[in-house]
Amino acid sequence: MSTIGERLREERERLGLSQSLFAEVGGVQKRAQINYEKDERLPDAGYLAALAAEGLDVKYVLTGGRT
Repeated sequence: MSTIGERLREERERLGLSQSLFAEVGGVQKRAQINYEKDERLPDAGYLAALAAEGLDVKYVLTGGRT
């Protein structure tokens, strides 16, 4: 089963965004984005909400199930 970080990276790539741009849209630094994708930190609700407005499938990132 994939992890939150792996699914987050998959969604970022699906949306065609770099780590830097994805982090900027989510309101975090690039280092935080890297940590999220490496499963060293978990994203917070504000980050996920900001990215959902850009097309991120939050349910998929959190559960592995598509909306």
